[in-house]
Amino acid sequence: MLQVKRQDQITFLRSEGLDRIPGVVHAFSTRRGERNDFSLGPITSPNPMVHINRARFSAAIGAPGWPIIKLKQVHSGIVADIDDTSAAGEAVEADAAVTSLRGVVLGVQTADCVPILIADAAGRAIATVHAGWRGTAARIAESAATRLVEKFQIDPKSLTAVIGPHIGVCCYEVGEEVVDGISDPAAVERRSEWPKPHLNLANANRQQLLNTGIPGAQIETSSLCTKCREDLFHSFRRDGKRMGHLFSAIGLAL
Repeated sequence: MLQVKRQDQITFLRSEGLDRIPGVVHAFSTRRGERNDFSLGPITSPNPMVHINRARFSAAIGAPGWPIIKLKQVHSGIVADIDDTSAAGEAVEADAAVTSLRGVVLGVQTADCVPILIADAAGRAIATVHAGWRGTAARIAESAATRLVEKFQIDPKSLTAVIGPHIGVCCYEVGEEVVDGISDPAAVERRSEWPKPHLNLANANRQQLLNTGIPGAQIETSSLCTKCREDLFHSFRRDGKRMGHLFSAIGLAL
């Protein structure tokens, strides 16, 4: 279950499961700072407040001054190996990342897509994932968890994964072309009261994580819908181009 926390005038969410792992620092951001427009992206923004906000957010969650690894998210199935801090300067093209480096922040920015944070029980390695419908179709969550297992020789049964706040099946209406593109029955729901199909990205990504061997009891799924909860989250579906960005972050303490 995700718990609401507030530190230095910044409100964020933490996972009980990840909190139990020694040395793991993590959080899912909200839009609540001093005002209700706290935004942490996009990474390419020339607005200095974005970078100031990211630094403030990192400090508030327990990662003060840590380099923030930048991902150029392209709705792909690409998983980046972060073996040094070069991507803190120049973004690397990927929609997921894995590392065992300590004292760095891995993160993904979202505004309806699914953020996923993963760590092993010993706090040796971590992963972060950005999964919209295209990333889900590319099986990005499964690829990231598999990369974590293979690169660091980790038993998947020792992993905890958290699917953070995202647009819920209640609000994610799509056309048939998206249904055809995602080609995953676990991601699609149809109801008589809905004129079009809806996507359930949480179900689809949870199944991908289960496929890698992560026990179901160690996969947490947020039920908070970013479009419904205007009080807490930014949403592209609700706000369009004037939206802000959320940031979901994880790191290993020094």
